[in-house]
Amino acid sequence: MNLRIYYKYLSSRIASKWAVLLVDVIIVVAAMLFAYILQFQISSVVYKTSLYVWLLALVLLSNVFFFHLLRTYVGIIRFSSFVDIYRVFLCLTLSYGVSGVGNFCWSVWGLGETLPNTILFIAYIFTFSLMVCLRIAVKMLYEAIAFDARHSVNVFIYGSHGTGVNVAKSLRVSRNNHFRLCGFISDEPDMIGKHTMGCRVYANDDELFFHLKKKNVHTVIVSPDKVAGLEDSGVLDKWLAHAIQVMTVPPLSDCMDDGLIKDIQIEDWLRREPVQIDIRRIASHIEGQRIMVTGAAGTIGRGIVRQLAALNPYRLILVDQAESPLYDVQLELSDHWKNLDVRVLVADVANRTRMEAIFRETQPQVVFHAAAYKQPQLMEDYVSEALQTNLLGTINVADLALQYKAGRMILISTDKAAHPVRAVEYSKRLSEIYVQSLGQKVQAEETGGSQLMVVRFGDVYPEDPHSLMTLPEACMLILEAGMTGDTGEVYIFEETGKVLSVPTCHEKIKRELSSVYDYERIHTLLSAIIKRSYAEKTAILLSEIKKIMPDLAVFPIISEDMHKKTF
Repeated sequence: MNLRIYYKYLSSRIASKWAVLLVDVIIVVAAMLFAYILQFQISSVVYKTSLYVWLLALVLLSNVFFFHLLRTYVGIIRFSSFVDIYRVFLCLTLSYGVSGVGNFCWSVWGLGETLPNTILFIAYIFTFSLMVCLRIAVKMLYEAIAFDARHSVNVFIYGSHGTGVNVAKSLRVSRNNHFRLCGFISDEPDMIGKHTMGCRVYANDDELFFHLKKKNVHTVIVSPDKVAGLEDSGVLDKWLAHAIQVMTVPPLSDCMDDGLIKDIQIEDWLRREPVQIDIRRIASHIEGQRIMVTGAAGTIGRGIVRQLAALNPYRLILVDQAESPLYDVQLELSDHWKNLDVRVLVADVANRTRMEAIFRETQPQVVFHAAAYKQPQLMEDYVSEALQTNLLGTINVADLALQYKAGRMILISTDKAAHPVRAVEYSKRLSEIYVQSLGQKVQAEETGGSQLMVVRFGDVYPEDPHSLMTLPEACMLILEAGMTGDTGEVYIFEETGKVLSVPTCHEKIKRELSSVYDYERIHTLLSAIIKRSYAEKTAILLSEIKKIMPDLAVFPIISEDMHKKTF
């Protein structure tokens, strides 16, 4: 009982490396003292004490140096292996060798009297023996305490070569070990009668059952390399006829082949369960449909395309102005979904004529609008370009989706549109308002036309800074919101991964959170809230818009809604 308590208490604790170093130093001192006494008569010991102290100091200095250099004291003693023994051997050989050379040079150069190097050789033998024995003793003591004798099961291992020995080693180091290894079984005559890991190797013949009964063994663990021919050889039937339980373990190669050993994925770091999404519900809206994705070569667009491709759409229409990454997407789809009908179109969403030709030709039933400039720092110097792509592009796509009777149009926005500060963020907020206004207009007219909605894609919310979302999860949530949401609504991602409508979590998007790389955003955001009204900032942007789009009829809608919708 006390041993079990001792095991439970110490099994999860590792001895300090400084404690191990101290024990090793004590062993060196004890070995030197023993070698000194063994070399000289007792009467001479006191006489040569000063020489002994000098030599001991030299040995200690060299040993501590090589202990530190080869890190012999940082290993976990209970898991010591041949590699650790070899490191100890190399360390002691170097340290005592250096001490011997130093002692010899001191004598040759006539710098003073020295002790014979035979003391160092004797001390070297004793030090190595004691350090190795200590590690073996700790290892054996740990294994003995870890073994649960009360619930033990006597076993034989079928296979005495590498895989069988590996199974035996695994049993010994297991913290939940309740198997007592009593022997090995082999089909090879040259192995019969020999011992492996302290256990005898028995022949796989009729006398085997006598030995099994003698050692009270009712379980045989088959090594992985023996499993394949077990049934064909008739051995399995013989064992089962004698009421022998047969067990096995998976080979290491299976771990490689089945992908059990793999690179750590981002999902492995998340401190939560993966987001649960109703795939069938989403697929029912996607399957057999003509789906358009603008900005398909971007990070978000490409993620959405990958998710859509797996849901069996009738056709995927990919639109982007960046031809190289768009071609990469096309190659990826052709490799993984060979039977998928994919149309790849190079176009600028701000070009109304080109986009209208695309809509007229492809007749999309669902449109995911992800095309946008999203780098706020860079685009602060290119306000006109940001407005043309983000705002004018959204207006074009939304109008054309309505004109050509697309069932749904989903704008992929940013959570930074909640409190816009930079031009990109304001352009996305203006885009949101246009889509909302257009959607609410369609809803008010009750024409049963297109459903237009917004999904905000962005950072995690501040209530739980450890709650992260992977790109595939976020893209699936975009699909879920887009396929099941209501027209005219803005949807955001909750920190747990759920999708909520803006009115239900209005306070959550009123946040003053900054990225680490952009610390000044906090000050800018607070200043914008306190010193300037939303409408004033909008008026400045509207003047920029009029410079590049003077005849745009959407201005009355935007300017009216900007005073009503200040999130």
